[in-house]
Amino acid sequence: MEAQHPGRKARPMRRVCVVCEGQTEEEFILQVLAPAFYDLGLNLVPEMIETSPGHKGGALSYDRVKRHLRNTLRQNSAPVVTTLFDLYRLDNGFPGITASQGLSDLSQRLTAVKQALHEDIVAVAGCEPGRFIPYIQPHEFEALLFSDIEKLVAVEPAWRNASAALSAARAAAASPEHINDQPDTKPAARLERALSNPGYRKRRHGPVAALKIGLPAMEAECAFFAGWLAQIRSLAPH
Repeated sequence: MEAQHPGRKARPMRRVCVVCEGQTEEEFILQVLAPAFYDLGLNLVPEMIETSPGHKGGALSYDRVKRHLRNTLRQNSAPVVTTLFDLYRLDNGFPGITASQGLSDLSQRLTAVKQALHEDIVAVAGCEPGRFIPYIQPHEFEALLFSDIEKLVAVEPAWRNASAALSAARAAAASPEHINDQPDTKPAARLERALSNPGYRKRRHGPVAALKIGLPAMEAECAFFAGWLAQIRSLAPH
């Protein structure tokens, strides 16, 4: 806890609840995002959705997401709520997802889903529109790890042998966020195929690699992710 000095006002803090998909994202928020935003007066708190009785994280049905977001937005303790969900295999029940699948431009796809999600959640929660910031990561969390291949492969000594293959995958896409979202070519599948001794494990290696790569590199390479963080920074108390 920060020490208080006589005559000095406590620093105002604004709580931002980040509803995320799983434990990897939860650790990413705790280890990477939250420390970077704390000095701005923003307290980022991850929150996973219950997917079955007693279990959180994993495949998200929109009914569960909608109920969770509605309930969270109705709490006074969470003035601002945002999301961190993967576009890859996003439940077809999400508003806008079916229509977006016919769009070839990634930006248009994301905009269609985020706008539809925002409209639906704000309506059901009955909250001010600015209190909900929907974010969908293209195409999944692992895309961020392609922002700096050399730092990624430095996580484990044996991974350096995969540098050329992963660099080629990155070079073939417009950005890390444009890496293919098919089952065999999505970012996580590429990591699982290329990295061995030990193999890539999302929960074990994801947050560690992200911390090593750092937010500046991710934001420089991943425009959609950078845009989301800019929205969160704009919430900082003045």
